[in-house]
Amino acid sequence: MIQRIQTVYLALVLILSFVGLISNIAEWTVADTVVAHISNFTFGSEGQFTSLDSTSGPWCLGVVLIIVMFLSGLSILLFRKRMRQLRLTIFSTILLVGYVAAYAFFVYIYQGKLEGVVGGDSIPTLQIKFVATFPVLSIILNCLAIQGIRKDEALVRSLDRIR
Repeated sequence: MIQRIQTVYLALVLILSFVGLISNIAEWTVADTVVAHISNFTFGSEGQFTSLDSTSGPWCLGVVLIIVMFLSGLSILLFRKRMRQLRLTIFSTILLVGYVAAYAFFVYIYQGKLEGVVGGDSIPTLQIKFVATFPVLSIILNCLAIQGIRKDEALVRSLDRIR
């Protein structure tokens, strides 16, 4: 199980998803003061911008990462059923692509809200955290895992033909 390289890739996806789940993924600053931040479950604002706090926050980002973590863990455990492992990894990759699109959407929406509230010369500056790149890295690792699973399946099928 652990000697297969795709297991290492899937374990890295699991770890990156967990770290991304518990971290802030972006923040907005005005004059070197943090005025708002976004995590995978909440959008929070400080100071005069507390009116922007909304209950319809980006909670779906956190849910997607939890599902990806579950699918990666399940894929690691399904090392004997390669085709099922392959399907789960492909589904996890699709979810991560959706996560990246939803993240971009939420950042765009909240940027517009902040610019509408701030007004004047002080435009809020977006600072994307390094943790926000983890889903993109996870997509790459999932693609590498898919290649490894396909190679294993091709090897097993070729050995079955020899017998």
